Amino acid sequence: MFRFQQHYNSSIAFAKSTDFAKAILVTIGVVTPILVGYYLDYLGLGIAIGTGVVLSSPSSVSGSLKNKRKGILLSSLIATLVSFIGAYIPDVYWIQLPYLGIMTFALAFIAVYGFRASLVGFSGLFALVLSFANLSSSGMPPYERSLLIGLGGILYLLLTLLYDVLAPKKQTEELLETAIELSSRYIEARGQFLRQSIDRDTGLKKLFTVQSDFNDHLEKLREILLDSRHASGTSSYYRKRFLVLGELVDLLELSLTSPIPPARMHEILKKYPQQLHAFVNLNKAQTETLRKIAHTDLKKNKVDLNALRAALKETKNKIDNYKAPTASTEDDIILHNLYELQENQTQRIINIAQILDRNKIIKNTNTENLNDLEGFVTKQDYSFQILLDNLNKDSPIFKHALRIAFIAVLGFGLGNFFEVQNPYWILLTIIVIMRPSYGLTKERSKNRIIGTLLGAALATGIVYVFRDNTLFRILAVLSFIMAHASLQKNYRTGAFFITLSIIFAYALLRPDILAVIQFRVLDTSLGAALTALASAFLWPTREAKSLKYNLADSLRTNRNYLQVISSHYETKKQIETHYKLARKKAFLATATVNAAIQRLLQEPGATGKLTGKLYELVVLNHAFLGALASIGAYLRNHNTTHIDDVFSKYKNPIFQNLDTAIAVLENKSTTGTLPDTSKKLEVPVPTIYINEELHEAHILTEQLKWLKKLSEDFNKQLKALHT
Repeated sequence: MFRFQQHYNSSIAFAKSTDFAKAILVTIGVVTPILVGYYLDYLGLGIAIGTGVVLSSPSSVSGSLKNKRKGILLSSLIATLVSFIGAYIPDVYWIQLPYLGIMTFALAFIAVYGFRASLVGFSGLFALVLSFANLSSSGMPPYERSLLIGLGGILYLLLTLLYDVLAPKKQTEELLETAIELSSRYIEARGQFLRQSIDRDTGLKKLFTVQSDFNDHLEKLREILLDSRHASGTSSYYRKRFLVLGELVDLLELSLTSPIPPARMHEILKKYPQQLHAFVNLNKAQTETLRKIAHTDLKKNKVDLNALRAALKETKNKIDNYKAPTASTEDDIILHNLYELQENQTQRIINIAQILDRNKIIKNTNTENLNDLEGFVTKQDYSFQILLDNLNKDSPIFKHALRIAFIAVLGFGLGNFFEVQNPYWILLTIIVIMRPSYGLTKERSKNRIIGTLLGAALATGIVYVFRDNTLFRILAVLSFIMAHASLQKNYRTGAFFITLSIIFAYALLRPDILAVIQFRVLDTSLGAALTALASAFLWPTREAKSLKYNLADSLRTNRNYLQVISSHYETKKQIETHYKLARKKAFLATATVNAAIQRLLQEPGATGKLTGKLYELVVLNHAFLGALASIGAYLRNHNTTHIDDVFSKYKNPIFQNLDTAIAVLENKSTTGTLPDTSKKLEVPVPTIYINEELHEAHILTEQLKWLKKLSEDFNKQLKALHT
């Protein structure tokens, strides 16, 4: 019964998702002109417009509405031009192949301008493949068909504009719901370390994955909210979402915190099982509350916070009333500091629930102006210099464009040489599957083959048993909807439904449908195999080199984060925008590193020594950010005193170690210039302070010690990497 309820809830959520809505829009845009054309005896016209809808749809992904609309128009324009040019390419083998290679490279190379640009390029690649399918053989003039494809793009843009008018907040709500869900998963993953129910590497890989997704969603949400704020001003709805976004970022910072290094924290907690149990229960209550917030449509139902408050109260009682003969003053400080961090984390969750409570009126506490907020949106550089900078053998996008161009020419050439029925299916498989990284390409190749085989098997059974064209029409449309709705979330499912929709469409036109199925499987398998082999052996993109530069960038942002923290501590000023911006950049850079190590672990030979050493550098980098977050979170919630001498004595060697590590990672220095870390800097914890000042001295000194050790260990690992 529980599993049935889970599947039911998942199905309802899927039906309400923007992915499903987009699939419906694409289907309406494709089916409507085809039906109109069919009944008016202008089927070719309807097919051309429907093709334009499909070609303009890939770039319609989550993000700013302005950028989404620009993406649709650019996709439509490029698809129109590529279709027009392709129609005039002579049907001569030795002219087609160079044209295919040059165009494939150029369209794939557009990806240097970011993710949305890569989708615009994909629209062009899709149009290029269709131009090799000889779709203009119906007698329609090429210029007319190209213009109709462009008209299809305009039709799809109008459909998305209509959807945005009817459901203006849907995208924001979905991203916010997912971000809150991801925050619950992150806190849950941290809790597994707390109760030591997971080994280090498995737990860290889970943390890296969730953290990357979480930061990605926060970026999209920030971009959408800022864009909406420009359009609608400071409405109550968007003001509340801005406040929730701020709470989520603070929650991410708090989730990384620990009053002392995590390994030592675990050892301390082992001595106090009752207190550990209370913290574990509080972690569960935090996770469950966030999930309830995420799954109440964020506005319709009030979330019950009693369980969370009860868990927090129980934890406080356990901390205040424990009487252990082995307890020390330091243990007492550590437990109280841990409780305080968890209390702040709990308060952030309560704040999110209260902000989203429709019965509460939230005052505008956001004092930041639009110019300050603009700095929080990562803007893509679209200068021509980006293209020039990537025209070299070290650029992953350059190698990807070269690889996909070569394998497209090879695949199409083999298809024609062996006279397969539809060689453009090989091309389509190649452009859909191939990605810059080996791991993602391998995964998509596997899923494409499995999805195609399963879809072909089911379609064969249905076609063999039933001979009903009405049924085939219905199944073709339904499969088309499910394919477009599934592609972003589950590629295997998407490939399954794509195969079904294509086979059912062919079943309406051709009596030899079983032969079509056979060739579909053969062509897809050949395309997937060529793609996988090319990614492994043809100008392979290895993550090790790019990971080093990612690590250098992350260390640089961490250094700036520490510098801002130090400046705040010395001046005792209120936390300002520049602190939040430095924190955001550090989080994003670390998320990029975490994503890169996951790609590296999927490459051939990922168990080698080099990968192991790089992985340890990534772990140290993640720990470094956690220590910074611990200091930052403390400073944000306390009026600090005066132990500036401790702070300054620690920060200088930390900066020196970071600068050296960055230089080595960027090949601007050699390992021979690494600092001598054998000398230990001893700065005693001040004992003259009492109460809050003693707690401050302890937590800051412990984290500074930890930061210094991490920076030293990072350089030691770099030495080991180069020996």
